[in-house]
Amino acid sequence: MESFLSIIVELTVGLFSLLLLTKVMGRASMSEATPFDFIAMIVVGDFVSDAIYDPEANIFKVLFAIMFWGILIFLIDFITLKFNRSRGFFESQPAIVISGGIVDRNVLKKNKVDMNHLQMLLRDRNVFSFREIEYAILEPNGKISVIKKPELDMVTRADLRLPGHTVSLPATFISDGVIIRRNLKKAGKTEQWLRDELKRKGIEDPKRVMIAEWRPEDGLFVQTIHPS
Repeated sequence: MESFLSIIVELTVGLFSLLLLTKVMGRASMSEATPFDFIAMIVVGDFVSDAIYDPEANIFKVLFAIMFWGILIFLIDFITLKFNRSRGFFESQPAIVISGGIVDRNVLKKNKVDMNHLQMLLRDRNVFSFREIEYAILEPNGKISVIKKPELDMVTRADLRLPGHTVSLPATFISDGVIIRRNLKKAGKTEQWLRDELKRKGIEDPKRVMIAEWRPEDGLFVQTIHPS
C-alpha cells in the first residue's frame, strides 16, 4: 500500500512540475518540436520514469533534476536570443530544397531526405506536382513551406482590386444543444434573440441544435442534430 501511495505522490508532483516547466519554456516550444525540443522531452520524461521505477530516486532528486533542466533550457533560449551565431549550433536552420523550380539533391542528401519523403511533405501542403513549385523550404521542425509559381498562386482580393472587408471570429451560441450564455453576452445578444432567430429557421427547441455560431458579417449559422 505504501508503494502505491508513493507512486501516486511522485506522479502528481512530477505532473505539476512538468506543467510548470512547459509554462516556463513557453508556447513556441510546444507548437512544433525541433530536434532540441525532442531531446528535451525525452530527458524530462526519463526524469519522471526514474521517480516511479527507480527505488533510489526520490521525489526531491527528480524535482531538482527537472528544475536544473529547466534552468539549462532557459539559459540556452537566452543565449540564442542574444547571440545569433549560437542558433546554428542549438537549432537547425531552414534549408532551401527547391529553388527556381529545381530540386537541390545536395541539400536533400545533407538533410537525409529522399524524394519519396519530399513528395509526402509536399502532399501534406496540398502540392501534388513539382511543376507547381517555385521555392520549397525544409523547416527546422521537419515541415516544408512552399511558394508556388506565380501563375499557379491563389488570387487575392487585392490582386483583383476589390474592396476589403472585415473578418471576425465566430461566436458559438449553441453546442450539442446547450446554450452558451457567456458567448451571447459577449456578443451583445440575448437568449430571447437567439430563440427568435431559431424560430425563424423553423427550430422550436434549442436542444435540437448541434452547433449554432454567429458572425457579424454573415449572421447566424445553425446545424441541427440529425436523428440516427
